[in-house]
Amino acid sequence: MPKQVDLLVIGGGPAGYCGAIRARQLGKSVVLAERDAVGGTCLNRGCIPTKALLESAHLYDNLSRMAEHGVEVSYSAPDLSQVVSRKNGVVQRLVQGLAYLLKQKGVEVLPSEAEFLSPSTVRIGDEVYEPERILVATGTAPADLPNLVCDGKLILNSDQMLDLARMPRTLVIVGGGVIGCEFATVFSAYGVQVTIVEIADTILPMEDKDLSKTLMREFRKNKVKVLTSAQVRGVEPQADGTGIVKVEYKGRVEELAADCVLVSVGRKPVLPKGFPGDVDKRGYITVNTRFQTSVPEIYAAGDVIGGVQLAHLAFEEGMAAIEFAFGGSPKSKWEVPRCVYTQPEIAAVGMTEEQARAVYGDELQIGQYTLKGNGRAVISGLDSGFCKIIADRSGRVLGVHMIGPQATEIIAGATTVLEHHIALHDWAETIHPHPTVAESVREAVLAALGRGLHSV
Repeated sequence: MPKQVDLLVIGGGPAGYCGAIRARQLGKSVVLAERDAVGGTCLNRGCIPTKALLESAHLYDNLSRMAEHGVEVSYSAPDLSQVVSRKNGVVQRLVQGLAYLLKQKGVEVLPSEAEFLSPSTVRIGDEVYEPERILVATGTAPADLPNLVCDGKLILNSDQMLDLARMPRTLVIVGGGVIGCEFATVFSAYGVQVTIVEIADTILPMEDKDLSKTLMREFRKNKVKVLTSAQVRGVEPQADGTGIVKVEYKGRVEELAADCVLVSVGRKPVLPKGFPGDVDKRGYITVNTRFQTSVPEIYAAGDVIGGVQLAHLAFEEGMAAIEFAFGGSPKSKWEVPRCVYTQPEIAAVGMTEEQARAVYGDELQIGQYTLKGNGRAVISGLDSGFCKIIADRSGRVLGVHMIGPQATEIIAGATTVLEHHIALHDWAETIHPHPTVAESVREAVLAALGRGLHSV
C-alpha cells in the first residue's frame, strides 16, 4: 500500500529544500528524497566549495602585497591538499547544519534515489509513496563536449576540479563563463600558468561588455592568457600524463601544453528516473508560470527547468512552486542579481547596455564612475573597476553593473531599486556612507543625471 504524504520533494538542493521548508510552514507533511548530500550542487559542488577555494587563493595572493603595507612576510608554496581539506571542512559543516535544520523543521529526508512508477506514485528505496503534490528539483550536472570527454585525470569538469590532488603548472580552461573565470582566478593566484579558451568574442559573454573588457584586462595583468573567438579541437595525451591542447585561433591552430584541462562549457539537466512530464529539446523540464509541469500534480523548480541557473533564484522558485501547488498566488518573477567571484568581483542586475540599446535606442541615461576616484578602493589597492547605471529617459533604472571590491555584497541594494521601481532621482537622494566602495553607486547615479560630483 503506497504511503500518503502531502508533498514529496525530489532533490535536496536550494529549490528542493526551500520548497520543503515552505510546505512545512504551510502545515503540510513533507518527505524529501536526496540520493546524495542535502544542499545540492550549490553547497556540495558549486557556490560554497568554489568560494572556499577562492578565499584561500585571495589570502595567498595578498601575501605578495604585504610589503606595500610595511609588513615583511616569508611564505612557502601553497599546500593544495590543505586548501582542499579546508574547503571540504566548510562544506561538511554547512551540509550538517542544513540536515539539522530540515530535521528541526519536520522535513523527513530519505537518502535514496526517487523513481516514478506512474505520474502519481514514486518509489524511494524500498517504499512507494503516493503524494498529493510532487516538487522536482533535481538540478543539473557539468556538460561534456564530444571531443573533450572528462576522464578525471587530464580532462576534468568543475566537480572534479574541486578535489584536484596536485597543483598544476599549466592549466587550460575551456569556456570563459562564470565557472571558468572563477577557477582562473583561483589558480592564477597560486602562480599557475592559466589559459582561457572561449568560443565567443569575449569572456562572460552574457554580461555587459564593459565588465568583460575590464576583467580581461585584469586577467592579463595577472598573466592569465585569454583567447577569445577560439575553439579547442582536441587534446593529445602525453606519456607523462600531461596533454597538448589544439586550439583554432585567428585562422591557425595553436598547441598549448597543459598539466590539466578544465571543461566549463555549461551544464545539463538531471531528471529523476521515469519522469512523466514534458521536457524541451535540451532536456529541461517545461513548466508554466506557476511552475507546474505537464502533469498537473507535479511541479518543478530550480536549475532543472533551465533559464538563469543561480541558487538564490532557485530558493525563490522552490518556495513559489509550493505556494502555487497548495492554492497560493505568490510572486513568480524577480529581478535576479548575478555575481562572479573573480578578482576583481563582478556583480550585475537588470539589462546590459547592449540589451537596453536594443530596446530603447539612444534614449538612455547612463552614468559610470571609476573606482580610481573612490577612497576605499584606493586604500585597498583594488581600484581597477567601476560602477555603471543604465536608465531610460523617464529615470526608470534598467540595469546596474559593477566590477571591483565588495561588488557582490553591494549589488543587493541595486536589486532592491530595480525590484521596487525606485526612480533615478529618488535613488540620488539616498545618502551612502563615506568612505565605502558602495558610494561609487551613488556617484554613478548622479553621473547618469548629469550631476556627477567626483567625476569629470
